[in-house]
Amino acid sequence: MGWFLPMIHFGRNSSQIKYSDYGTLASIAKMMKANPNIKLVVTGFTDATAQKTYNDNLSYLRAKEIIDHFVVNHGIGRGRLILQWKGEENLLVPNNNSYMNRRVEFSLATPSDIEMDPPETLNSSPSNTDYGY
Repeated sequence: MGWFLPMIHFGRNSSQIKYSDYGTLASIAKMMKANPNIKLVVTGFTDATAQKTYNDNLSYLRAKEIIDHFVVNHGIGRGRLILQWKGEENLLVPNNNSYMNRRVEFSLATPSDIEMDPPETLNSSPSNTDYGY
């Protein structure tokens, strides 16, 4: 299959989906509804300007926000979406503070793709020295 699955980018220190991305997400949901046997991996990322722990948490929250949007707003079954998070791993551009690094990516799931548990530190509060992006 030749699918093109766009990325969704986020503001600094945010897991909030921008209104301008709603149409893109609706298009992905439409594709999923037309192909009920496919699953998607939804992977969150951050830039590398904060501490690793903070970035892990934020990347998880970004992926979770996208999945929640599909489930609540488009009726996509939660079992068709696999949450993964990578924190500051796999920067797209070498600039640690780039908008391009603050993203969620989609890929077609394979049988070996599994849901990742939330980061162990998810419920810990970031310190005042964390500038998570």
